[in-house]
Amino acid sequence: MEPGKKSLRERLLDAQWLRLALYLLLFLPLLLRREPTPDNELKYLQIADEALRDGHRWCLYLDGAAYADKPPLYFWIIMLFRQLLGFHCIPLLELFSLLPAFGILVLFNRWCGERLSRSWHIAAELALLTTAYFLGGAVVLRMDMLMCFFITLAMWLFWRMDQGEKCAWLPWGFALAVFGAIFTKGPAGFLFPLLGCFVWLLGERRLRSFGRAWGWRTWLTLILLCGTWWGFVYLEGGRDYIDNLLIHQTVGRAVDAFHHKRPVYWYLYVVWYAMGPWSLLTIPVGIRAAVRRRLQPPERFFLVVSATFFVVMSLFSGKLQIYLLPMFGFVNYACFLILAAQEGETPRSSRNLRIVCYSVAGLMLAGVLIAGLFFPDIF
Repeated sequence: MEPGKKSLRERLLDAQWLRLALYLLLFLPLLLRREPTPDNELKYLQIADEALRDGHRWCLYLDGAAYADKPPLYFWIIMLFRQLLGFHCIPLLELFSLLPAFGILVLFNRWCGERLSRSWHIAAELALLTTAYFLGGAVVLRMDMLMCFFITLAMWLFWRMDQGEKCAWLPWGFALAVFGAIFTKGPAGFLFPLLGCFVWLLGERRLRSFGRAWGWRTWLTLILLCGTWWGFVYLEGGRDYIDNLLIHQTVGRAVDAFHHKRPVYWYLYVVWYAMGPWSLLTIPVGIRAAVRRRLQPPERFFLVVSATFFVVMSLFSGKLQIYLLPMFGFVNYACFLILAAQEGETPRSSRNLRIVCYSVAGLMLAGVLIAGLFFPDIF
């Protein structure tokens, strides 16, 4: 082999798209054989069917009652394929959870760039993919993973602007990503980027740079797009529906939730199994590095926005494990950036840790394949 030329094995390992194709093959039996759950997935299909039957596009209804819990984007996807195919193709719809999960892996792969070697990139990728609620969120019909993708994209674009990259489309792309998150799941898609950016710049004593991302372009885009959305909702559903959407489903859920009401400390123990099994590694590593102040950007940025989101979500009355999903990638990659930076101090331990990551993640992905072949309803 010529000096400097990579072997076929090395080129295959470097090609993330090949790894993603392999993951898709491992998930495929589960996607094809799993039955939709009655509590959420069948409900979403019924809402889409009612909208098509009654000619509603902006206002959603379940058994004739207003369903303003969620924005319409994800339901539009369901409705689109229902009209194109004439039936609900569950494996196809599941891709709109799995593909955003893959998109998040791609974004972090590009974000961390040369800070992680190939072996650390693969270890971090496998750890995030096999995080309990990330893995579950990648195969069920929920809008959380799609929102998580838009949030991750928005924060990546913000980071590029914050690092001084001069590109005319970045503020517009940031604004569209934030709106995509809002239009997928609602207020959380707005709060995570807004507060994450604010707290980061406040801690760095660069709050004057806030307008670089949250300037007139972002606010104009959000006002125009949200105003258009709410205008159509008002025309189709009237004042009662718009009040339900903007007041009852936002302030009501945050202050005195009518569903999933939990105490303020609930996430303090839930996060350990929601991010399991990797929480036993990622959370202690992140806390230890933060206490010792051995953090460099971007891992410091990752932990700041994660901690901000965790605190804010803990203050909200309504809580579910899946609501923490947007912070999983940031905590995970912060940990692996920290570990990679310490590799020179403990090369043997770092190598052994990567082997453990490969082994545990490999066993979990093998479990997904076995579940898809023999126990598809386990998810």
